[in-house]
Amino acid sequence: MNLKKIIRNIYHSVTWRYWSYRMGELGQGSRFESQIIWHKPKGIAIGSNVIIKRRCRFEAINTGKRPGFIHLKIGDNTSFQQGCQVSAAEQVTIGKDVLIAANVLITDNDHIYDHPSKPASAIRELNTAPVTIEDGCWLGFASVVLKGVTIGRRSVIGANAVVTEDIPPYSVAVGIPARVISRINPRDSSLS
Repeated sequence: MNLKKIIRNIYHSVTWRYWSYRMGELGQGSRFESQIIWHKPKGIAIGSNVIIKRRCRFEAINTGKRPGFIHLKIGDNTSFQQGCQVSAAEQVTIGKDVLIAANVLITDNDHIYDHPSKPASAIRELNTAPVTIEDGCWLGFASVVLKGVTIGRRSVIGANAVVTEDIPPYSVAVGIPARVISRINPRDSSLS
């Protein structure tokens, strides 16, 4: 084993120990690179063998309204490439074996902008609806998943797609807003 690999293993071990005390839950073997922003990590649960690349941001907001509640759940063997952002005010659930490409945004909330007397910058309330991304999905580069959406098992979301409505399992969806363009036959797949 070369020195670089030894140093990397020590870094991952120390990082895991540090975050295992600060998060709601943290599974064995999960690894984080540098420059990750965590907002209220006690409201975040991460499974085993999760990989998070650099410059990602994870938020569990509104945790004061439900102390001890896990707002963001990430399943085993899921990976986030660099620059991803996940914002969970109510509940974001990401399943197992999910591949999330670079610069993806997943959010279960948006700001209220149509108040009759206050400007948008003065309003702190949020509109929220839970988001679920089921096992085995693949979210393409710079795709966006908005509040109230469920993406079914083993679905693929194309690059730059904006998901505003539920996507059924075993589907390929692209566009703005995302629309299903084809179906994956689960009987022909070794990953089903």
